[in-house]
Amino acid sequence: MNDNTVMLQESDQVLYRQTRRGEANCQRKGQVKIHRNHKPQFTGKIPRGMAAKVMACIKNHDWRQNSDLIALRRNGYTPYSRIFDRSYQPKPLRITARSESREALSALSLTLAANCDYSPYSQYMFEVILPIAEIAQRMGVLHVYNNGRKAYDVLLHALRVLEQLDYVIVHRGRESDSGQNKPMRVFLTENFFTSRGMNVESVRQWLHKYRQWAISAGISVSLRNKYERHQLKMARLGIDIDRHHSLKNRLKSIKRWVVSPELFHEKESIIADLNTSLIAHKKQRISSRHLSEVRYQMAWWAWSASDACTPVIRLNLENAIKTEFPHLLNHATSTEQYYRLLLERAGIPLP
Repeated sequence: MNDNTVMLQESDQVLYRQTRRGEANCQRKGQVKIHRNHKPQFTGKIPRGMAAKVMACIKNHDWRQNSDLIALRRNGYTPYSRIFDRSYQPKPLRITARSESREALSALSLTLAANCDYSPYSQYMFEVILPIAEIAQRMGVLHVYNNGRKAYDVLLHALRVLEQLDYVIVHRGRESDSGQNKPMRVFLTENFFTSRGMNVESVRQWLHKYRQWAISAGISVSLRNKYERHQLKMARLGIDIDRHHSLKNRLKSIKRWVVSPELFHEKESIIADLNTSLIAHKKQRISSRHLSEVRYQMAWWAWSASDACTPVIRLNLENAIKTEFPHLLNHATSTEQYYRLLLERAGIPLP
């Protein structure tokens, strides 16, 4: 009996019905089964500065000797679709990952490191400022079907592995097109660097050099503006993390780990000095502007309080000006003209 048939028996008659097993193979009409559409490979441009140093460490990393990945494979993966299923039991896997998995993890790590925000003054550090579809395109796994649907399952699986390794933090949201929860924001953790042989002192030194380079190149302001535009875009799309307090606390702990105390105190002192100078400058502008605007008023008050002026003289002069020019006191801009006329009537030199 053929394996692709099912035997049905009704009384003494035996009937055979063709099953649907292997129907996909029949539709290919003898073509070779496609193992994968794209090979994961970093196709972006290698940036300069800290990103280049991080990428160099990632290229020399051997996933077969990664202790975190070995421990995870011994316990088994948990896909995102089963993360809330309490009855799901991960199945242990062999210690060494396949070459396809290692290629996907390496390509994804390089793409994340190349498009990461390394500014130490950002609110949340090490954020990958790139849409998830663009990340898939940069790592060479974006597949577009004939109907226009985009697929990047290789990226999603590799990103889930990095998330379980605590190398990245993924903030997901509902996509408007498909209605599914997709990764919207990705942040690198401190384990992303330490697992590749980078210690905290090296990362701090690279961040300090990155800040000095941005200042000397004159692009520190543009980098901050770019980050602010990204924050506004995330808030406009409704995927901000203001209400996710545990996520914010985790991101703050990453910043405390990576930002050196010297740099943090330097930032605080610079901000304090800027605030002090700005407040003093504002006070000076306000005081000088205020004095220039009320100089006739101050001169009239000074003369009317002196011995040269009596209350009768002051009242007579004020009543005369109010009778001749009643409109001067109706507007704040005409107040100085009112006091100027008083000084001229009293024969006092204008200041």
